[in-house]
Amino acid sequence: MSALLRNQILQPLQGDTLAKSKTAARFSQAVTNYALHANVQKRAANELFKKINPQHTHTCIDLGAGPGVNLVKLNKYFDYVLPFDLSIAMLKQSNADKTAVCGDMDALPFQSSSVDALFSNFAVQWSANLGYLLNEVMRILKPGGRVYLSCVCDGSLNEIKTAFSAVDNQTHVNEFHSFEQIKQFVENTGFIIESAELKCYQDVYPSPLHALRSIKAIGATHLHSQNKRQGLLTKSALKKVCEQYPLIANQVAVSYQVGLLSLQKE
Repeated sequence: MSALLRNQILQPLQGDTLAKSKTAARFSQAVTNYALHANVQKRAANELFKKINPQHTHTCIDLGAGPGVNLVKLNKYFDYVLPFDLSIAMLKQSNADKTAVCGDMDALPFQSSSVDALFSNFAVQWSANLGYLLNEVMRILKPGGRVYLSCVCDGSLNEIKTAFSAVDNQTHVNEFHSFEQIKQFVENTGFIIESAELKCYQDVYPSPLHALRSIKAIGATHLHSQNKRQGLLTKSALKKVCEQYPLIANQVAVSYQVGLLSLQKE
């Protein structure tokens, strides 16, 4: 562990410190419900597992590990897996007796050329500067090291956006990079792209209210945008949102556009 860290002092939060603190708080509040509601995340993770190269089986960082939902499977591929997350409550959920690092992904505290692989599922979209983060990932990887990455992309949560348009024109969900922008960041960093695909995942719920609650349950209600609604919805406003919620094949769904990438450092 000490050989991986630059020093024993965690780096300060980068970018908007208040925003990062709020993000950590949101995910900490969601810790007890996360595993129950993160169905799309599980499906994306399973796609990433299929991409893992079995020849690189030494050290792996699970970036944005959350409550450790992927650790059991990752431990089948790698000799040593180090969970890394912004939320201490998330890490404590399943790693109270294991080594983990609580820190900011935009200030990775790891030595250069110190890890064989990095796995990150449904996390890097929360980075304040994805281009910088990818450069840092490149820095900490050994030559030939690999990245297995899923990232939420533009076009996600459109049902939520449509529903809330019934009450105001404010931002209620985050805006995300397009898949093409993400691939451009990757290419600018110098990674070899072994595979890159965009998939649409959907979760289906019994009612619009359940769909809205699912976003909160996984901690994904924190917004980077300043153009956001303040305060809680009134009962009448919430009723309008639910009535406006668009159906897909007569079902209440939440859609995620997810980029799945396998990368290698030359």
